[in-house]
Amino acid sequence: MPMRVPTTAVLLLLIAPAIACQTDPAAQTVAKSAEALARTKAPDPPAASNSTPAVTEAHAAEAVAKSRTLFFYTSPRSTVEMAVHSIPETDQQRLARLRDNFRAADCDGNRMQEQPISRKGGENGTNLICTWPGATRGTIVIVAHYEHEGKGQGALADWSGAVLLPFLYEAIQGQPRENSYVFLEAWKRVGAETWLKSLPKAERRNIRAVIDLDALGLGTPRFYTTFSPFENAPPGSAHLQMQLLWAAVDDGLTQAPEQTSTRHWLSVDDTDPFRAETIPSIVIHSVPPESERVPGSADDVAAAVNGNAYFQTYHLICAYLASLDRVAAKLDTHDRMWDASGPIDVQPESETPRVTFRNIYGGRLGVAPPK
Repeated sequence: MPMRVPTTAVLLLLIAPAIACQTDPAAQTVAKSAEALARTKAPDPPAASNSTPAVTEAHAAEAVAKSRTLFFYTSPRSTVEMAVHSIPETDQQRLARLRDNFRAADCDGNRMQEQPISRKGGENGTNLICTWPGATRGTIVIVAHYEHEGKGQGALADWSGAVLLPFLYEAIQGQPRENSYVFLEAWKRVGAETWLKSLPKAERRNIRAVIDLDALGLGTPRFYTTFSPFENAPPGSAHLQMQLLWAAVDDGLTQAPEQTSTRHWLSVDDTDPFRAETIPSIVIHSVPPESERVPGSADDVAAAVNGNAYFQTYHLICAYLASLDRVAAKLDTHDRMWDASGPIDVQPESETPRVTFRNIYGGRLGVAPPK
């Protein structure tokens, strides 16, 4: 993927639809900033110089540290589509498949943990957690629930987000990360809450952002952050939305993710316990208003997952996670990089990381080597 600096025309094309459906206070902040982003000008390239400074190891290390280019790995579309369209029947079979996929993505040893869960009434389940360590104490949590409830196969509402997590775990290995990434395969409604409560308070405070994946592949990617008219989302939630828009630009999408409410179809809200502790959270899904009845219904089968839309969403989320690594510590702050409507010298294009990908071959996650 070639490097590119977002232009005014591209930003207007991508962000305008998202602005039209912002309704909550945090979303208004995004709309205001996004409008200003479209007016910003990319910095001019540095003037040519006749002198070439000596390149030392120290200079090279500093250049890498300051680089705005962030990398992620990506798997072939055929592998990703095969995984989402192959749906185990029972919760135990789903958990076993996810466990195998994570191990294929190099999550093993103490990086993989299983957390037993007991519900009232004698029902038992398991959380599966894979962690990719970072250089700082900051943590980015990616969560999905894997159990099958409702009619149909649960391809959208239960499986499409869960099966993507091992691919995303593999994707972030494209380069060393500043933040640790926790991939949580949560069991039912109590899964995410149980895991969060099991953490010491200091570790909870280190959670920079939570991304919940559910009902992917029904159409183009969408998002939502506020679940109650009485809920005041933290500033970081608006910044999560803005960063998703920037990731869409950098990933070359021609249609911006739209804010679309999940309240009519979302049966398990994995972000709820995190939002209760004012941790910036976002749900990424693909359910347009006219298709709200599909998740969890008899039509929720493998054929409902559009392979092209699913892979496009996968690629966007890879770019999103890579870009969040550089800005996560600033999500809940009033850093100038978020104030695009401020001084004229504020240029988000120069603050926001660029992302690009490296292909994976060699058999990982079932990927066949190129012939």
